[in-house]
Amino acid sequence: MLRMIPLPYKLLAIAAAFIGVFVYGYMKGSAYAEVELQRFAAKNATLTAEMEKKNSEISTEVVTQYVDRVNTIREKEYVYRDAAKTVVPSQSVLSNGWVFTHDISATGSDADATRSADATSSGFKDTDALFTIVGNYATCQANSEQLIALQKWIADNKTAIDELNKKAKK
Repeated sequence: MLRMIPLPYKLLAIAAAFIGVFVYGYMKGSAYAEVELQRFAAKNATLTAEMEKKNSEISTEVVTQYVDRVNTIREKEYVYRDAAKTVVPSQSVLSNGWVFTHDISATGSDADATRSADATSSGFKDTDALFTIVGNYATCQANSEQLIALQKWIADNKTAIDELNKKAKK
């Protein structure tokens, strides 16, 4: 029976069969890939939601600790400033050279030896300077606490992400 079919038709039938098998495989593969992509997206959406929840918890904890520390620093600053104004005895008036050198060191400006050597009275008492310095130290301590909190937030988030990624791989 097959001998009666001419060769070009046999080749055409074989080519059509190959094309049919290819199209069938392609359609099945596409459907499988679509399902895999949806499963992957769902898994990642869950992982993202977990990461966002953990990030929120970490942020709340770190911010709370930071605010508590800064409030403690500010409370101590008020006590120290009060002591500088009312308790510490004033013993001298600072020179213009002292005030100039303090100001340029606080701003990081260029020093001028002539102005730093100025021994004339500035009118500022040593307790006034102490009052300012206490405020400066409190600001520096608050900045330090902010950097510590930021580093803790980064480290805690990295740890949480690593744990979630390890859990997701299992």
